[in-house]
Amino acid sequence: MNYKIKVDAERRIGEIHGNIYGHFVEHLGRCIYGGIHEEDSPLSDERGFRKDVLEVVKNIRCPLLRWPGGNFASNYHWEDGIGPKDERPVRFDLAWNKEETNRFGTDEFIEYCRAVGAEPYICVNIGTGNLDEAIHWLEYCNSTGNSYYAKLRAKNGHPEPYRVKYWGVGNENYGEWQVGYKSAKEYAKVLREYAYFMKVVDPTIKIIAVGADDPDWDLEVVKTAGKYIDYISNHQYLGSDDYYETVASVYWVKKRLEVLKSVIEIAQPLMKEKEKVKIALDEWNIWYRGNQENDLEENYALKDGLFAAGIFIVLHRLCQSVTMANLAQLVNVLGAIHTDTQRLYLTSIYRAFDLFVNHTGEIVLDTLVMSETYNIKGKGFFGLREFKLANVPYLDASATLSRSKDKLYIAAVNYHKEEDIECSISLEGFSLKEEAKIYELNGPDVMAVNDFDNPERISIKDKTIKNISPGFDYVFPAHSATIIELKIK
Repeated sequence: MNYKIKVDAERRIGEIHGNIYGHFVEHLGRCIYGGIHEEDSPLSDERGFRKDVLEVVKNIRCPLLRWPGGNFASNYHWEDGIGPKDERPVRFDLAWNKEETNRFGTDEFIEYCRAVGAEPYICVNIGTGNLDEAIHWLEYCNSTGNSYYAKLRAKNGHPEPYRVKYWGVGNENYGEWQVGYKSAKEYAKVLREYAYFMKVVDPTIKIIAVGADDPDWDLEVVKTAGKYIDYISNHQYLGSDDYYETVASVYWVKKRLEVLKSVIEIAQPLMKEKEKVKIALDEWNIWYRGNQENDLEENYALKDGLFAAGIFIVLHRLCQSVTMANLAQLVNVLGAIHTDTQRLYLTSIYRAFDLFVNHTGEIVLDTLVMSETYNIKGKGFFGLREFKLANVPYLDASATLSRSKDKLYIAAVNYHKEEDIECSISLEGFSLKEEAKIYELNGPDVMAVNDFDNPERISIKDKTIKNISPGFDYVFPAHSATIIELKIK
């Protein structure tokens, strides 16, 4: 079979929301303490922020940062984390069975977001917390008046409101592992109350509801509270030691997001006066070793970076319904970045972010991809999640156009473990310059990893190709993710 990518300039399907390239930090292991925040380190600034981590986070232009959890959020009382650091209480954290020092709290989180250029996304406690606590947190962050909490923020050195736009009401409350476990009906009732009154305090905020990746739960939530929410979440952890099981699970994620999209469409007639609820894939990653004894510090192989690249292609296609996504997590814990006390290195998943954030456009074009396929039965997430998939492509691609319409980007992943793929690329309705830039993410083999001593085993290499026309051939190397950047006349 011939491989082919075909793009038509007139077939536009929507715009990518920058928040699909978001991240997540939780008080778990060395994600915050020893990751983004390391007091008394020669690598940190006066705020305790690791300067080397700051710089690489800036490089991938993190648009949105979710905090404080995750499971941690359901037992977190935000007032423990404000005021003079030495006066903050140390608490026992039920989520991760450790003491929490509270030296990194709301003010530090907002300051970190400002430092890296990210919008803050705060998840409130509906486990051991209550509505009053959530309202007071919102007041502390956003109120411009003379309320107690607005004045408390000013007293703590921040007279201007933070204007936090994104607020999650709970985290994974469908699960028995969560403090505040609830049925769908119970959660939907609580959600509706929180969302309604939080928007009384600040009507400009966006509310993210807990989705369970279960149509019955999700339908109940959207039916009951859809009038007051803006997003419903979906969490996906996949991956195994098997290469094809890992990369094929991209299409399991795609299938689950399409199911949630259908649930929202079913519930939409009940919300006639409201814009359709969007999807927030606000936790996603490869998680297959279960290194609980090592604080969940996975090191990612090239195959995991290709999985991440495939997720971005899926999110491009679903740009009208999925407008937020957060990799779980940013540093060390399932981290895109790994640190020790002296240095850092960047994983294959970080490299995938670098490739797509810095070398794709904003306008999504409908892309026809012809590819040989395979069928697979796999397991992911410690073997607990089984899936069967038919017609999984060896080659997949998306096409995006810059907002200024002077550049066209073809993003392609060759998932084949051993074979290069020669592909015919047809671009209709474009007048192109003859040179194009190639950015290729690859490594010596699919199980190759970066580490402190070999930080460039998996890297992005670039080159220039010439004699570009509206129809040309390109060979995508085995186990690679590639961006072809074309200039439009």
